[in-house]
Order: sequence, then structure tokens, then C-alpha cells
Amino acid sequence: MYQPYADEENQLLLPSEFFLPFGGRLNPENRWIKLARLIPWAQVDRKYAKCFKKSFRGQKAVSVRMALGALIIQERLQLSDRETVETIVENPYLQYFLGLAGYQDRPPFHHSLMTHFRKRLGEKIITEVNEWIAVEAAKAEQQRDDDDDMKPSSSTGRAGKR
Repeated sequence: MYQPYADEENQLLLPSEFFLPFGGRLNPENRWIKLARLIPWAQVDRKYAKCFKKSFRGQKAVSVRMALGALIIQERLQLSDRETVETIVENPYLQYFLGLAGYQDRPPFHHSLMTHFRKRLGEKIITEVNEWIAVEAAKAEQQRDDDDDMKPSSSTGRAGKR
């Protein structure tokens, strides 16, 4: 049975698993890798899947990670649709952020799909995802603060401060 959208179980690939044809590894401290960890991709995927009609026609839809990721890249870097796709092709960190398994030197989608991504996800879903990201970022910051507080005190007698 054809499904217009098939959700993806594992939306997060470890940076060490991302294939780079020219060798090396992605830096897990890169801002795009950190952001990818903050986004609750499975939760977003459930919302995204509801946007599709049960139809037996048309091409298979692009994953939510690709669609939402492209919109986030575009917004954060203030790029046009064409520039967004070109920048994705040039940057393995952005390709990782979009959920690709390895670097590719060709566009993962045509720039005209950016319009469809905006329509499909809509302002309401994007706003909700931004709130989820903010909550996850706050949790991560609190965890870092808690970890710093647990460090042994320094010679100045102040715990966790440098």
C-alpha cells in the first residue's frame, strides 16, 4: 500500500556515523549538531504526518527533518530559497542537520520545495517547535549548571566556578 508520508523511526544519527567521503569526522560541538540534539524530531514528525492526506498518488513526501531543518537553516542564515539549497550542498554540518547519512555534493531537494515546506508546516507548527526547542535548550542549560555545581571546589573555595 502506498503511503504519501512514511515517518522515520530514528531521526537522529550520531555525528560519528555521518559519512564524509574526504575523511575526518564532524565535530560534536558544532552548533548545528547541538541544535539537532535539541529538536524533538519524533514529536515534530507526529505533527507533520497529520498534514498529509491518505492518498495513493504523488511522490513520497520529504522527511520532516529535511523540511523543518531547511526552514530553520534558511531563517537562521537569512537566505533565499535558492541560497538555502546551495549552502546545504556546500556544508556537511547542514546536511547532517537535515538527517542525511553522509555528505553529498548534489542538492537533496529542489529549491522550489521550500515553498511547500512552509505551507505544509505552517506558522502554528513552526511556533510550537520553536517553543519545544526553547524548553530543551533551557533543560540543557540547567543540566550544565547542575553539572558545574557538582564539580569539586577550586582553591578559591567556590564550587564549580572558574
